[in-house]
Amino acid sequence: MKTTKVAFLLNEFPSLTETFILNQIVFLIDKGVDIHIFSLYPGDFTRLHIQYQGYGLEKRVTYVATLPQSPISRIFEAFRFFHQQGFRIAFWAAVKCINPFKLGISGLKITHFLHCIRIWQIHRFDLVHAHFGVMGVFFTNFVSQGLFKNIPFLVSFHGYDLVPNQAMENRIKYRNLFSFGKIFTANSHYTKGLMLKLDQKLDPRIRLLPMGIDTNLFDVETLKKSEKHSDTYKLVYVGRLVEWKGADQAIKILEKVIREFGINNIELSIIGKGPMHDVLEDMIIEKGLKENVRMLGGQDQSVVRSILAKADLFLYTGKEDIKSGRAENQGLVLMEAQAMGVPVVAFAVGGISEGINNQETGILIPAGDLEGFAESVVGLLLDKNKRRAMGISAREFVKEKFDTQVLGNRLIEIYQEVLS
Repeated sequence: MKTTKVAFLLNEFPSLTETFILNQIVFLIDKGVDIHIFSLYPGDFTRLHIQYQGYGLEKRVTYVATLPQSPISRIFEAFRFFHQQGFRIAFWAAVKCINPFKLGISGLKITHFLHCIRIWQIHRFDLVHAHFGVMGVFFTNFVSQGLFKNIPFLVSFHGYDLVPNQAMENRIKYRNLFSFGKIFTANSHYTKGLMLKLDQKLDPRIRLLPMGIDTNLFDVETLKKSEKHSDTYKLVYVGRLVEWKGADQAIKILEKVIREFGINNIELSIIGKGPMHDVLEDMIIEKGLKENVRMLGGQDQSVVRSILAKADLFLYTGKEDIKSGRAENQGLVLMEAQAMGVPVVAFAVGGISEGINNQETGILIPAGDLEGFAESVVGLLLDKNKRRAMGISAREFVKEKFDTQVLGNRLIEIYQEVLS
């Protein structure tokens, strides 16, 4: 059966940090698939990436959780549904949803019923694709009550929905989801492993589907770096400034490169924002690295690309969080750096090793080995030909494995499985 109509279930749309979902949506529209987005909350259309303008995405979205506060307005919306659908159908849906014994206070406030009304047109779609476990649970709550039960659905897991120290909680939270979902996708083998720790019986229903990027947005001419206008080596770190993302380790590694290997003409750009910002700034001052580190804050994708275009190396210095056990599940920014022809030096934590062809597109270092990391950075900085060769291989690697077109075709194959 050919996929012609797909409903996306998202927590927020559009989201600047979830470009991979936009890539999927635009790919499917280009393939002639009728797409509609059911999002709990609105995002910011003023910051929509330019490549998605012209698709009329704002006309393809229904916001589900932006409900009126007034009880009268809520009741009016419910009555309008009765008028549109007829008493028998609407009453059956209301009985399933207005159930305070099962749904608590949200049942009495008819919140669940209004959510059902907002997504009711899902009935006209071939399948439902929910992104992140929380949205899978949202849809399963209706399916388990007998609503939308004839519509097959799949759920894509990406990482934060599978935090290791929440395994017991997630095992309970996802129990119904795992029973009713047809197919589940994981963005890496590492993510798949976390899913199987919750339920081993999922194995036959999990498909690997990494997050992808549109490699056409990354200027291949930046591979020609022989015309550099600066003698300063440029390193780049991109990530949220939280403990487990490891920006502090990037600073420590830079210090080793300067102090132990004597490379002073070097600059590290840290792109990102988060609670560690002030701690990192203090560290930079304490280590005397103010002239070598630029704290650039959060930046749009176009700015990140322009910085990567001038970079010699990209650093991934993340680690496994001590408290939660969380680590990077895929690391999409590694694909972006490699697509720009920038070799990567990275700690092999979480699913990071699945996004680098070791010794070909970058170098993988055992987690926490700061000395080995610094040595690899220095080795690549001093070998321009090796850097250039790695950069060329890196772009080809990403085009072959992580391009939106490649992964979009894989997604359509998965949809066919869901419908079979």
